Amino acid sequence: MDYSRPYGYENNITLGIAMHRPQKSKGAIFVNPGGSDPVAVLAWEMALNLTETFRGLEDYDLMMMDIRGTYSSNPLNVSLQTFNDLPLSYPRRKTEFEIYRKASAAMFQSWIDSSSPPGIVGHVGTKEVVQDFEQIRTALGYDKICFIGLSYGTYRAQQYAAAFPARIDKLVLDAIVPHGRSLRDKSFDDIKALNRAVLRADAYCQDSDSCQLQRSGKGSIPMAIKTIIRRARTQQIIPVSALQSALASQFSGDPDFDSFTVSLEMALDGNLSSLLESAPLTVESVVALPQECGDLPYNEYTYEAFKDSYDDAIALGCSGWPFHVNSEVPQPIAKPTIVMAADFDFDAPIEWSLFDLTQFDLDFVSLVVRHGDGHTSFAIPNEPFGTIGKNFLRSGEQPYPTSTPLYKIFSGSNINYTFPNPYRVPFNP
Repeated sequence: MDYSRPYGYENNITLGIAMHRPQKSKGAIFVNPGGSDPVAVLAWEMALNLTETFRGLEDYDLMMMDIRGTYSSNPLNVSLQTFNDLPLSYPRRKTEFEIYRKASAAMFQSWIDSSSPPGIVGHVGTKEVVQDFEQIRTALGYDKICFIGLSYGTYRAQQYAAAFPARIDKLVLDAIVPHGRSLRDKSFDDIKALNRAVLRADAYCQDSDSCQLQRSGKGSIPMAIKTIIRRARTQQIIPVSALQSALASQFSGDPDFDSFTVSLEMALDGNLSSLLESAPLTVESVVALPQECGDLPYNEYTYEAFKDSYDDAIALGCSGWPFHVNSEVPQPIAKPTIVMAADFDFDAPIEWSLFDLTQFDLDFVSLVVRHGDGHTSFAIPNEPFGTIGKNFLRSGEQPYPTSTPLYKIFSGSNINYTFPNPYRVPFNP
């Protein structure tokens, strides 16, 4: 559990892994799809032919580990009720911030008290996860591994590569979560990504006969959002911050623009239920909070730093985290790597990938930018991105710089990315 202490009866946990292991393996690939997502189940899906994500890699050992604190790896006992007890409104003054911090501390303490073994909640961060990966590599006898990381899995893959560079062969990093970027800059990146996503929703509406807001012309979606927020602020039916969070959640993952525009139409008619119910809270989403709280010293932020971060939600949720966390540092990488990003990914703004690339030896890197919406690219069915990544893992050869309607590939030494017009990029069929 705690790698700084000797292994013992009160200092151990069970890690759940599943593997695809061919009779004659060409190497080992560790896979992490990010966040608190179920991972070991991917190997079962592969065995039962329920996924094509790893087609073309069947002659490799594929290792999928549920991250500690989730599913088959000593799951934390977190409560949705204690999370729901957090204040709904974002603090607007220091006293409110301190009230929120106390509520956050009480939430974490309840999870600490109910999870076992004692102390596990304070040891679910990436530092420990990296050590878990290394323990598994050692136990399985691999000299080197390749790593496929998606979303928060890129954060873990990079830390593993920085901690154990001699054990890494190649990396595929899809939708990067960066190291060393300030909270203020990351939050501002989020704001820019949200604005781009809103314009994409507007572009979709202008191109869809089913969108009733189309009759108002270009800009109808941003105008509808402004109207709904203004009404909420005036009528005080719901905290504006809660409404803003609900609106932003519409663009997380793979956004459903049809559903979103319908929800906006209902909200304009005074019915907010569809907007507010579209992103139900789950244990899986809540358990990701202690994982992230253990990676950055959010609990050291003052009210002034919180406001300077544009009211960052993670910083607020982690404000009562009771454990010491070291400051984040850049993670320089000098290994053959493909980085994937998408123009209009709200969850991992492309600014994060561009920033992180400054920490890489660019002679070893290619950047693949998907033109479109949604979070992560490697696993999209019937699209070329998985093939690009898998060909790289098999051959070690970087893809040739090229530009197509679907994507653009940059060599690491010549990355001159510019954002496309959100109204001109086609939508997936």
